[in-house]
Amino acid sequence: MRIFFFTIIFLTAVTNSYGWQSQLPDTMPQFPPDRIVKVGIKTSEPFIIESDQAGEYSGLSVFLWERIATDLQVEYEYQAYPDLSSLLSAVENNEVDISINPLTVTPERLANMEFTQPFFITNLAIAVKKDRQNPFLGLLKNIFSWEFWTALTLLAFVILIFGFLAWIFERKHNEEEFGRDVKGLWESFWWSAVTMTTVGYGDKSPKTIGGRIVGLIWMFTAIVIISGFTASIASSLTVGQLSLDISNLEDLKDARVVTISGSTSNDYLEEKQISSSRVTSADEALEMLASGETDAFVYDEPLLRYKIMKNKLQEEITVAPARFLTQYYAYALPLGNARKPLNLAIIERIESLEWKTELAKYELE
Repeated sequence: MRIFFFTIIFLTAVTNSYGWQSQLPDTMPQFPPDRIVKVGIKTSEPFIIESDQAGEYSGLSVFLWERIATDLQVEYEYQAYPDLSSLLSAVENNEVDISINPLTVTPERLANMEFTQPFFITNLAIAVKKDRQNPFLGLLKNIFSWEFWTALTLLAFVILIFGFLAWIFERKHNEEEFGRDVKGLWESFWWSAVTMTTVGYGDKSPKTIGGRIVGLIWMFTAIVIISGFTASIASSLTVGQLSLDISNLEDLKDARVVTISGSTSNDYLEEKQISSSRVTSADEALEMLASGETDAFVYDEPLLRYKIMKNKLQEEITVAPARFLTQYYAYALPLGNARKPLNLAIIERIESLEWKTELAKYELE
């Protein structure tokens, strides 16, 4: 969390240096005086959560805004919008004084609206449907795959190399254990394999200085190799549980992808020339994914995870390992608004223990 805070402080300095901050007097009022501030809002859980009672909201963005409004002594009212596009248009056309949705700061948006100090850092991710095949069958599939046997062959080759090196030193001085002929090569291979797996039978051990040096090097090298080999197998099994083996951005080019219309993920997919269908809500996208109408749902990671948890889809849908396009969430205001008082209030609040506790509440700490 400390890294998160210092990153935000750094971003504040950068935005001030490059002209993100409006060139307005610091003493200018944050919002129009003597009137209620219109706050644009659209459901975006867990940042904006609509209550059962009309006009009432909760969530991280609301939590932060309500405390900032108290700090700045601002009276406000929420003005709801059905989708992201209409909310952004409302900000651009001065229909609202501020939007407290977690909007990603992008160059395109900066040309049409102001942004405050970022209050949350995240990234895009991919939600995919879990493969419901039998885990045992999946394991067999991986064991008999070309990649598995290639890795196993390479491992045997490395074992043979270190066994051969030990045999070079030991064949004349430790003939009883390592031998002098071809049979000695097999004995050396056996010693190398036993050493790598740390079984330690003790039936063979180098006696010469050269052999012991080779053995010492092989002991440490084997630890690294075994760790990497184990991680590769685990990764292979994990990826094997994902629908269509979608584990990175390149895999999306051959998949049916869905995202939210007007979102940063939509713009990013267009930039990467990845075709996708568009919907207006995460609930709709997850429903399509669960029913098999689409293969992947690309969206902001915290929103993905919260929606999967809320809709109780953990057994059907998961978030793939890939992470891309770091995003900085901030509040948006129409062009020409002073932001210094608002920025200072945001920084003070996100540094507080109360904010950290709220993040932990939504498992975002």
